[in-house]
Formats: sequence, C-alpha cells, structure tokens
Amino acid sequence: MHIFFATDGSASARFAQAQILAMPWCPPVHVTVMTAVFVSPPPFTSFVSSAQQAFDAASATLRRDAEVRLEEALAKARSALEAGVGSVATRMHAGPPGATIVEMARACRADLVAVGSRGLGVYKGFLLGSVSVHVANHARCSVLLAKTPPKGKKRYLLALDDSPYAVAAIRWLRGLDLSEGAGIHLVKVFRSRERFPDPDASKFAPWGDAPEVLEAIREEGLDAQAARVTVEARFGHEVPEILASVRKFEPELLVIGAKGHCSPAASPLGNVARKLIDHAPCSVLVVRPSGQGTPGPFSR
Repeated sequence: MHIFFATDGSASARFAQAQILAMPWCPPVHVTVMTAVFVSPPPFTSFVSSAQQAFDAASATLRRDAEVRLEEALAKARSALEAGVGSVATRMHAGPPGATIVEMARACRADLVAVGSRGLGVYKGFLLGSVSVHVANHARCSVLLAKTPPKGKKRYLLALDDSPYAVAAIRWLRGLDLSEGAGIHLVKVFRSRERFPDPDASKFAPWGDAPEVLEAIREEGLDAQAARVTVEARFGHEVPEILASVRKFEPELLVIGAKGHCSPAASPLGNVARKLIDHAPCSVLVVRPSGQGTPGPFSR
C-alpha cells in the first residue's frame, strides 16, 4: 500500500495523519508526505523601480516564510508517521495545491491520497475545502478526506449499490486487517418498497438484486473476516438515508464508491458521492476501482 499524504500542518491535515496511523493496514505500508508551496500575491505593476523592487522583495520573503513553515510541517509529519508505517518519504513542490497533489500522486503511483478537508488559509497554507474537493474529483486513485480525528472504534459504514464501484469498496475493506473487533455496516437505499427484493435465507438478502455485490462479499470473505457485519436496507433518497445511517452507526469512516450505477460515464464523481462528501459528519473514503488510472493494491 502506497499512501500519498498531503499536509500543510493544519488541524485538518493532522486528522488525516491520525487516520493513516489508526487504520489497520496490512503491511507493507509506504507513505509519501507531500506539501505544496503556492503563494499568489495580488497583481502589482509600477513604473517606479523602487516600488516594484520592494514588492518583489516582499513576495520573495512571503514565499521563504511559507517554505519554512511547510518544511516544519513535513518534518513533524515524518516524525509522527515513521513509528507506525514501513517507510516514509517527503516531498515539497511548487504549484497550485489541488492540481499539484493530483499530479504528484499520479506520478508516485499512489494507491490512496489522504488529505484534510480544510487547511490554514489562502496565504498560510493549503488544503482548503475547494482543494480537497478537487482532489476527490480528479485523483486517479482512492481518496481519504479526513474531517475528524479517529475515534479508535474500527467501525466502517459502506454505502453500496450494484455498481463496480461498490464491489471495489468491498475489496478495499477486505485489504485491511479486520481481525480485532472491527464492525462493518452495509447500507443500501431503495427508492421504494416495491423495488425491495423478497428476502431469502441469505443474511445479505437486501442485495438480492445485485448478485455481483453479493458475490464480492462472499468471495472476499468480508462477512467472516470482521468481528461484526450488519446489513441495513433503507427506503427513500440516497443521500439523506445514508446520512441518517451514519448518524445512527457513528462510523470511523464512511466508505463510498466514487460513482453509482446511474452516474454519467464522463463524471469523475457521482452526485450522491459529491453530496456525501459535503455533508457527512465523519471522514469519507472515496473508492475507485483498480484500472481507473494507477493500478491499485487489490486489482485482480
């Protein structure tokens, strides 16, 4: 597993760092810690050479200060992560943060990008809300958006439909070490009770209309691997019902596929995924199937 962790030292970035350390990864785990230097001063031109020189000097000082702060953030992140993962590398790049994170994660062939949902501000750092959304939209691999620090409960909620992205989400969880007290809650939302299949003897009856998801659950051994697997069928619109299940189950992480079976092919994120990213009260993992860019660790 290669995790690409983008940080600016903010509280939100530290949440992402803590999530990386708290997740029960199967070794080996390599983490690349990255930060982006991006200082965009307001436009300034002057025919007075002394004024232009003063402005250029101030801009250079602002950039140097930003580099010092970000180097400190990299050093702290490396120190915190080294004891919990196999290896840690650090990188600093110049450029707009969103595009730079996506580009460098792709160049590093990362399996997962971890970012905070908010940063320090326009000039003090990056990872603003718009940046984390950009990463979720454009990264070629799965993305962890950290909104809260880990609670240590090892509770994961999967919002599933019958798409390949749902199967990828199941396989992503299967790649974790869930042998010690993990709880997994599977949720599927039906628009009406008329569309709910007749239950059978299977404990996964709500997925009777999605045989590929049922097959993936059984094939991956997810029901036998975790200490507790529960299944819930809800009725109504996807976003409010999934959020209601999140509030009820209180998961460490909401795991969703990047798109559902009804999402346009050209859309990097489905409407449901986009709204859940915005409104979920917990951290969110957006899973993309292997083959959507960089090969993932669970490709077949």
